[in-house]
Amino acid sequence: MTMVTKTITTPPFNLSSPPGTDIWRKPPSHNVLSAPTHPSPLPTYPLHLFQSARLTFMLPPPSQLRQYDQAGLLLHFTKPGLADGKDKWIKTGIEFYYGKPYLSTVGCDQWADWSIVPVELNGEGRPSATVEARREKDQLGKSLWVYHVVKDEAGKEQFGPVREVNWVFALDEEEGWEVGVGGMVARPTMEGGNGTLVAEFGGVEHFQSIESRSGGPAPSSDPQ
Repeated sequence: MTMVTKTITTPPFNLSSPPGTDIWRKPPSHNVLSAPTHPSPLPTYPLHLFQSARLTFMLPPPSQLRQYDQAGLLLHFTKPGLADGKDKWIKTGIEFYYGKPYLSTVGCDQWADWSIVPVELNGEGRPSATVEARREKDQLGKSLWVYHVVKDEAGKEQFGPVREVNWVFALDEEEGWEVGVGGMVARPTMEGGNGTLVAEFGGVEHFQSIESRSGGPAPSSDPQ
């Protein structure tokens, strides 16, 4: 048997959220995972086969956004028989914070933590980004890196490092864990009425390793 890379793609889609939705876990007891996702429910895959996931998306103009409005890529880590509240997740995308859009990454092992980086509006005056979460390995071990993918003047992709997450592929945890992969959108605040947040997504690309018989064809894509 040999290991080959399989590409799983989700076509472009729009995703909407009413107010009062979020993905956030903060002590002593706040634990919410209510944001709409696409696909829904998220398809899951063995974590040890996960290689990377990429997503391109766009939010409405800032004049239509509220505090904490957000959209992006969600990786949800679960395991059969796991106790309630013991799941883990990473979300990375754009979040609107005090009148400005930021490239935002939240990692939740036991509790969530949050990092933000300023991001410019696109040519339409809207917050947009391409993000990629990727399994990597160096001389110290394994980790998951989050990148902001942009193109230079020649059209070549550049990968701006946003965050390294070290708990995802821990040796004592990876076996038996599964990861759900997809897009998410959330509008946590109720201030401003019942308006719906709609984000546009260019589709999800998810790469995983699979076993293939020697000499057999290597699968290249499997639309979801």
